[in-house]
Amino acid sequence: MLSTVTSLLLFAVAGAMSTVPVSVTIMILLSPDPRRGALPFLIGSLAGSVVVVGLSAVGLQFLPVRPPLLHRDEWVAQFAIVIGVLLIGYSLFLFLSKGQRENAMLGKMTSRFRSARPWEFAVLGLGLNLRPKAILLAVTAGAVISVQEPSPLEGSILILAYALVAQSAVVLPVAVWLQSPERAQAPLTTLYNWLQRHGRRIAAIVTLAIGLFVVGYSLAQL
Repeated sequence: MLSTVTSLLLFAVAGAMSTVPVSVTIMILLSPDPRRGALPFLIGSLAGSVVVVGLSAVGLQFLPVRPPLLHRDEWVAQFAIVIGVLLIGYSLFLFLSKGQRENAMLGKMTSRFRSARPWEFAVLGLGLNLRPKAILLAVTAGAVISVQEPSPLEGSILILAYALVAQSAVVLPVAVWLQSPERAQAPLTTLYNWLQRHGRRIAAIVTLAIGLFVVGYSLAQL
């Protein structure tokens, strides 16, 4: 179970290392009416993560072929190696690409936020969980949970824990803003500007480090 929790934590941190969710969150918080969108977006983001991981975990329970009980930790380690390699590849993509498409998308969202209704922010939060990287990591997390066949309570705790960590880039800015909306304006603006300049490179570095660690840690478990 320890290797399962460790793998889930690493996958969740890798999921949190993306400039898009945190940038969108800050844009909402800095918009003229942040109260209309902040909490619906947060709820949609968490719900989307829980749904994707939960459906993956439940759906994989019905697979006709499952790893033997005595070799499940080894199976998790082998699966994690594949995901670690993919994370390394994704980090190289981040290093080489300029992110102009993401910047254009964020620019379009800024004008849309002024007239968007609460349910649209919730749908946006749900939709960001359907990005390729988010789906890959969430389905992987669901597979890791499923293969251990936890009790409903344990499985629910693991799924919720993964969602909270994976969506920490949304949860933390909203939590800071809720404590003091006025005082949060300046640091959120500074953070947003910093992310536009360095966020993609930092995400690439952290994703590369996590990918290397996942591969190394998983190899040590075999």
